[in-house]
Amino acid sequence: MKQKSWNVSHLPFIKPIGIASLLFLYLPLFTVLIFSFNESEDATTWGGFSTRWYSTILDNTDLIRSAKVSLSIAIPCAVMAALIATGLAVGIGRATGKVQNFLRALVNAPLVLPEIVTAVGTLALFSLVGLPLRYSSLLFAHIVMCVPFAFLPIRSRLRDFDENIFEASRDLGASSTRVMIKITVPLLVPALLSSGLLSFIISMDDFLTSLFVSGPETTTLPIYIFGLLKLGASPEVNVIAALLLIIPTLGLLVGITWTATRRRSNEARNK
Repeated sequence: MKQKSWNVSHLPFIKPIGIASLLFLYLPLFTVLIFSFNESEDATTWGGFSTRWYSTILDNTDLIRSAKVSLSIAIPCAVMAALIATGLAVGIGRATGKVQNFLRALVNAPLVLPEIVTAVGTLALFSLVGLPLRYSSLLFAHIVMCVPFAFLPIRSRLRDFDENIFEASRDLGASSTRVMIKITVPLLVPALLSSGLLSFIISMDDFLTSLFVSGPETTTLPIYIFGLLKLGASPEVNVIAALLLIIPTLGLLVGITWTATRRRSNEARNK
């Protein structure tokens, strides 16, 4: 008699716990979306369906200014973090043995450190070198913070590369620069998009580092939302949170669709 294989789903209560965890994870997001259409002036009390708060935030000059600051930081941060992470991933990939493991651990170390440690250290460094707290200092702090996150998808993609392709191109006389432009970069496009989008979301969402190193003219959107909450739960907070949820999700879906379409077209071309 063939014995049935065992897996974790056979444990008692594992399915109810999983369902409860998913509900706990996603119910706050759905609540924010629903309450962004709240008629009431109290953000936590439902007063009927209305879209008036979506039009109200367009007249909020402070909100628009903070959103522009966040976007002006997040967009270049996404590009620079992806490029720096690519260089690190390629360079570390050429190392061997313990040196490679040490360098990879060094890049990934900020992921396991409390963010407040990095924020305090960054502020202390800026004070030590006399760098004023303005746009450039905030952008620099965000890039450094996002590089380890951008490194993960690029490093994962590089591990999947077939080294025979690169060896064949070198045997045919291609220089290292040509191999990078014609082979490495096209193969890295999906990972570059993933790392850029991840860095963009992290930069837009960051509060702690921005709170420590932002100046009076670089109030980001999370800091502005925190200020609104201290004054009282305004319905505008729900609208801002809903937009921050919807826009990156749509961008992620577009990126996934584009990547899948491109992969299918490449597979069809190769056949």
